[in-house]
Amino acid sequence: MGRRANRKKNHTTRIVTLVLLLMVVVLGFNVVKLYRANEACKEEKKNLEEQYEAQAGRQEELSALEEFTKTMEYVEQVAREKLGMVFKNEIIFKSDQ
Repeated sequence: MGRRANRKKNHTTRIVTLVLLLMVVVLGFNVVKLYRANEACKEEKKNLEEQYEAQAGRQEELSALEEFTKTMEYVEQVAREKLGMVFKNEIIFKSDQ
């Protein structure tokens, strides 16, 4: 009986060892997979932060342009450049070119 119990114990030990080894392998793969996903997320975060900074700069430019469009200087500029308008007492000089 002693040999049979010893074999059974050996068999159980091997099964437990194989199960634990399998779990370690699966966990190792998952750790690597999660590490790669984490690195990808860090890279995406970095790119999004750069885009945010660029858009914040663009927003400042647009705010400045919005304020400029509310001034008389802007109205005069548009009237001169796009509509060809001038003040009554202005003299226009045109070149032959």
